[in-house]
Amino acid sequence: MRTVLEKILKNDDFFQSLFGNDPHLIEAKRRLLEIVLSRFSQRFGNAIQGGVVHLVTAPNRVELLGKHTDYQGGETLLLTGPKNFFALAAPSADGITHLVNADPDLGETVFKIQEGALHIIEEGVGANYSRQVVTRLTNNLARAGFPPLRNVKAVFLGDIPIGGGTSGSSAKVITDFLVLTSSSGLIENEGFKRIIISNGEKAGLRMNQQGLDNYLLSLSMYIAHYENGLDFGELKGDRGVGTFGGSEDHTAIILGKKNRLLFCRYCPTELIETVFIPDGYSVVVAYSGKRAEKTKNAMAQYNRLSGDASAAVDALNRINGTSNALLRDFFQDLEPHERTEAVRDQLKRVSKSGDFAGRAYQFFRELDIIYRAVACLKEELMEEYGRLINESHDLSREYLKNIAPEVDGLQQSANKLGALGATGFGGGFGGSCYAVVEARRTEDFIGAWRKAYLDRFPQYRELAEFDVYPACAGARWESQKLCLME
Repeated sequence: MRTVLEKILKNDDFFQSLFGNDPHLIEAKRRLLEIVLSRFSQRFGNAIQGGVVHLVTAPNRVELLGKHTDYQGGETLLLTGPKNFFALAAPSADGITHLVNADPDLGETVFKIQEGALHIIEEGVGANYSRQVVTRLTNNLARAGFPPLRNVKAVFLGDIPIGGGTSGSSAKVITDFLVLTSSSGLIENEGFKRIIISNGEKAGLRMNQQGLDNYLLSLSMYIAHYENGLDFGELKGDRGVGTFGGSEDHTAIILGKKNRLLFCRYCPTELIETVFIPDGYSVVVAYSGKRAEKTKNAMAQYNRLSGDASAAVDALNRINGTSNALLRDFFQDLEPHERTEAVRDQLKRVSKSGDFAGRAYQFFRELDIIYRAVACLKEELMEEYGRLINESHDLSREYLKNIAPEVDGLQQSANKLGALGATGFGGGFGGSCYAVVEARRTEDFIGAWRKAYLDRFPQYRELAEFDVYPACAGARWESQKLCLME
């Protein structure tokens, strides 16, 4: 089978619009999409309906600053990353859905959507995310009066490191959502768009934010609720995937802008502004090889931080006679550093263990750091920016207790090798670290950073990854007519 999609493989403009102008990165993305196209053609050439195939891409993200702040209504600074999933999909001809990972070691998920119910036949890696997407989407569509989802044939492949802390799980949820809604004729359906936007308004979103499409903004927050299980306006939630997180991952993945960082606030989502990394500097991301997974035990550790934040809110409400829902709602009349001290002083009196007092202290210190760091980027004060991200890392290690030794080792060695600053990021308990370096030193720095890390942690030699991370575009979906040839 040959399709007009093959033209995309030769179209540098397509890849540059997503990933920038680095020829090595573009070639890597071209190879990734070529594998997906080849596998889809071989596997499903005679198993699809209609003459249209749907192309989806969903990137990863780097949380530059904002450790565990989004779900308490705080701010984060985000970079939409160059790692991604590509997927090709089309309506199924036999009434069975196949979601095939082109990496044969990761398997495929097979199920039927029949009479509004999901019937699982086979589960590959990530099947729990696919199950959640189908279940919630099916329920929400039925209540909104839309026809049921169609079964699909899809092949996908990603280069996001599993458990790397760069939001591969959210990228997978979004990929599944876009595969199903595009193949069912929903993602560009005007009625569907109106439902998502109207429920975004009911969820508290401020529409017509500068430079944002109302549908994409609403969609980013709606899909975030597939993971935390919350209602989105009148679109009812369920148990989600079990993590009590916020919306930053989905914001970066859906709303990402090439060459720009997103400075956002949450609950509900608001884009405060976009900022740039000054010319002459690079963000380098090192994946430690230690997975930051949402397994049962890891999920409990992750959710402990969410629980500590909620406990701090409850305690502060009792002390102040208030009924605030989020940490960010307290002491808004004070300057950022004053809020930090006021919260710590109050909670030290009632927190015997210090856990939720420290959690609240970290939250407000992190917000203070974020605002100062954004100002540094705008004023090109990169040495001070580096000092601030080092401070953020130290706060996370001390108060969140989510910095794994491997990630801490990466942070320390990056600074010894001359980075302006470095920090672990994401949910923690494994994952990745990013460093800011002068662009002219990037190649030498990566080689030295890799060597220093693997000398200390040789068990990760086959897993660790070190890459330059330009700010890339957000998710994209488009449809292409098929040209069939033997």
